[in-house]
Amino acid sequence: MRSSRLRLAGLAFILALALLAGACGGASAPAPGAADVEILALAGFDVADYAGKPLVINFFGSWCGPCRLEAPDLAKFSAAHPGVQFVGIAVNDRQADAVAFMQEFRLDYPIVLDDGSLRQAWDLTGVPTTIFLDAGGKEADRIVGAADLKRFEESLAKAQ
Repeated sequence: MRSSRLRLAGLAFILALALLAGACGGASAPAPGAADVEILALAGFDVADYAGKPLVINFFGSWCGPCRLEAPDLAKFSAAHPGVQFVGIAVNDRQADAVAFMQEFRLDYPIVLDDGSLRQAWDLTGVPTTIFLDAGGKEADRIVGAADLKRFEESLAKAQ
């Protein structure tokens, strides 16, 4: 009798751990047919290389709940603006997790894995943060926190 209670308690504990891992946003499998994600070298990322067109820089973390909330609208937004350049910057993230995040939400633009220097250079206060640069590389707007499609569109209008 005692061993069956221990076995039942052990199974309940394992089930609770599995549920907890799922609720914390564990990495999910990439979406079927998702494109490969281009990883840009931190040392090679220079805003000047994007001059001539607006640039949207989205600081995110695969572990970040608000980042996951805004990702579907960010995917729609980037797909609707092929003439705008996009770069994702993964903050405090592992490459595999950042790539899985991009694939899961079908975010089809390159990413940079931040070593902390970009966070500092852009004076980041948290993620998600989305920065909109005009064609000359000047910051036109900044969204701190999760945004929706309407807010992304309003910020892009300021950069065009």
